[in-house]
Amino acid sequence: MEFNLDNFLSQILYVFSGFFFGIFASRYSVIGWRSIRSRGIFGALIHAGVLVLAFIVFPLLFSTRTLTGSFVYYAVLLYFFSKGIKE
Repeated sequence: MEFNLDNFLSQILYVFSGFFFGIFASRYSVIGWRSIRSRGIFGALIHAGVLVLAFIVFPLLFSTRTLTGSFVYYAVLLYFFSKGIKE
């Protein structure tokens, strides 16, 4: 297998996008989780939708492009989400 600069740069960009999307999604997931805990699931349906989008829909769409970026997204999302929940 030969080295292909286009594929290499694409993978690096997918890793960066997974990292930054993971940070963005974890912030709003923590906000949504706190809202659900304080108001209940039916009082915060929009926040429950954000959680579903962040943890299920977006990673599935992202994994159709790259598994590396999707893995980085999930790793960053779970790491920062678990940090935000403890605060």
